[in-house]
Amino acid sequence: MTVVTRFAPSPTWYVHIWSLRTVLYNYLFAKKNNGKFLVRIEDTDRTRLVEGSVENMLEVLASVWLIPDEWPNNPWDRWPYYQSERLDIYKKYIQELIDKDKAYYCFCSPERLTKLREEQQSLWLPTKYDKKCRYLSKEEIQKKLDAWEPHTVRLKVPDNTIIEFNDLVKGKIKVPSKDIDEQVLLKTDWFPTYHLANVVDDHLMWVTHVIRWDEWTPSTPKHVIMYDAFWWEKPVFAHIPLLLWTDKKKLSKRTWDVAVEKYLEHWYLTESLINYIALLGWNPKTTEEFFSMNELIERFDLRQVHKAWAVFDVERLKFFNSHYLKTLDLNYLYNKLKTYLSKYDKDFFDKINTFWDDYNKKILNEIRTKIKKFDEFKENTYYLYNEPKIPNKELLINEKMKIKDIDTVKKALEISIYITKNNNDFNSIDEVKNIFIEKIKEAEMKNWQVLWPTRVALSWEQFSIWALELIYILWNKKSTEILTKVLKTL
Repeated sequence: MTVVTRFAPSPTWYVHIWSLRTVLYNYLFAKKNNGKFLVRIEDTDRTRLVEGSVENMLEVLASVWLIPDEWPNNPWDRWPYYQSERLDIYKKYIQELIDKDKAYYCFCSPERLTKLREEQQSLWLPTKYDKKCRYLSKEEIQKKLDAWEPHTVRLKVPDNTIIEFNDLVKGKIKVPSKDIDEQVLLKTDWFPTYHLANVVDDHLMWVTHVIRWDEWTPSTPKHVIMYDAFWWEKPVFAHIPLLLWTDKKKLSKRTWDVAVEKYLEHWYLTESLINYIALLGWNPKTTEEFFSMNELIERFDLRQVHKAWAVFDVERLKFFNSHYLKTLDLNYLYNKLKTYLSKYDKDFFDKINTFWDDYNKKILNEIRTKIKKFDEFKENTYYLYNEPKIPNKELLINEKMKIKDIDTVKKALEISIYITKNNNDFNSIDEVKNIFIEKIKEAEMKNWQVLWPTRVALSWEQFSIWALELIYILWNKKSTEILTKVLKTL
């Protein structure tokens, strides 16, 4: 048996964080078992469709390396992946359920159903259909059909039965049939509801494992009833826990804060996003925290998914992101940076392209230990891509570092100019450091008395990369020019 998993979203907006985790778990499980992962679109609720959302979703999934084996509009087109293109299929199976007396026509008006729900709510009763149309005679049903009365088709739930299924995460679940609502399967517009379409599609697409978030657990008994009614083999179910913010509130798709695209736009690396999301509810039974995609595939086990909710903490995501910024290969990271800039900050991308790659890589190599996200690169390197200005004299003086007057600043800059002017470009920061320490010692000054004003003069900022790193990046000629210009103003 080939393992097949699926992601079946509604095209209603963007890919959110908990959808990403659902996709990731489906993807990891399929790949772990040498299976297939497919995407289909549940677009039967025509009132909620958002144009372009399917294309956006596929683009986002590709951006985080979760590329399905089958998807809408793929080159192979094994079958329609949009439920709106499968209506004839659903009508066939609805008729089969009616013929087997496993479903029935319901002619109740929306007004009657609203009134019924309000009455139940006023009595603090569960809101369920009262089965009024379930007991219509064949003659009454045919008469209403012949009169073209608007109707739906509802699931017929067996009486006095325990519906059971095994969940890989939650264990064995038993639900008395009296607690299960007789769900609408086909709406008045002849579009199926999620419940019918989901079961039919999973069966016809050979889905073996249904991995979805916990809020679908109450619906699963209805699906089990349909599988039994069709005499189909049921897939294995796994309902993964909800995600909460750190304040224990549920993540809401109404806020842009949960959009995966937002995190990509804020330049979180795919490596960190996938690594962190994988650990939200899954315990790899190790103290390790950092895993590549291949390592996640190798280690992933649905039985290690927690039953309780997990907390999505942006600060933890930043922690993972800073780790990958520090540890990824520099050339790979530089190409990533250019890709992000070309997509999200074209003006800055064009600017850094006017500089040599070696220069840009030097900057990235120094700054990556000081930033947590790519969008911090620009604000922390602005002075390295623009003509320097004369720094505020107050910044040059720092009494904590025993720089109490301009004369001390002048002496410090003269030492730095002498070094940069009389040496070839340095091959490493250690080489810069060794020469500076030697000359500062000869001048009978403290290291920080020279390095503080040198750093401020080169960066014209209160906070920046340290002086030695700046000289290594800027090269000696440029460093000499900037330092000399500042010294002249003093």
